[in-house]
Amino acid sequence: MSDTGVLVLAHGSKDNRWVAEIDRAVQALTLDAPVTVGFLEMVEGRSIARGVQGLEEKGVQEIVALPLFVCSGSTHLDEIQYALGLKTAPAVETELAPVPRRSTINWVAPMDDHPVVVQIITERIKALSVAPAEETVLLVAHGSDKPGFQEEWQRTLASLSRSIQGAFPFKKVAYATVHPYTIRPQAEKLAQASKRMIVIPLFISEGYYTKTYIPAQLAGLDYVYDGRTYLPHPLVSRWMTEQICQTGRVQGLEEAD
Repeated sequence: MSDTGVLVLAHGSKDNRWVAEIDRAVQALTLDAPVTVGFLEMVEGRSIARGVQGLEEKGVQEIVALPLFVCSGSTHLDEIQYALGLKTAPAVETELAPVPRRSTINWVAPMDDHPVVVQIITERIKALSVAPAEETVLLVAHGSDKPGFQEEWQRTLASLSRSIQGAFPFKKVAYATVHPYTIRPQAEKLAQASKRMIVIPLFISEGYYTKTYIPAQLAGLDYVYDGRTYLPHPLVSRWMTEQICQTGRVQGLEEAD
């Protein structure tokens, strides 16, 4: 039995379909270690604390904690790191209590601007683009208006924008966030700068923001949007596998054979 386990960290949702997308991506992993998902909120019986407890009950002494989050700038990651004992105090207010644990935690970076993420976004754009030289692209993410966290979001989004601009001859690639709010102003600029504006949501899975909020902010503008997110895409599972195996504590089953 492996003394290392994997805890995939996700936000959670009241929408069972959202949760199912996360579960499907995790079930696609083939690792030589036990894997479980811990949700920050809204998924009864599957909290982060319960995830840690479940792994320790299997004899795990070290946990690779993989945050399935869009960006290191998420304030939720600060909360989770505090709860897991990786920080003595949170930088933001949180209702999370410290999680009792015997195991050590090996924290892994979230999705950020990883090459796999760029590949996913590229595929989403290709499905909507018809004439890049006449189009603009707007990447829309949650963001944060908290000092320190906002800068991390900006770094990641600027990097993703540069990668997309370098891969296509678009007139312009820009990004906008819910926090601080920049969606409508950025969208209006891009809509005026081209014949066709493509809008891509940078979210883990479809939900309120992608289905309702973002379209409402773009009302009256001429744009192309299908609301497709990182999931479902098989590359998300590949990214998880790469991140986990790079710790050197867990192997894919093919490697272990």
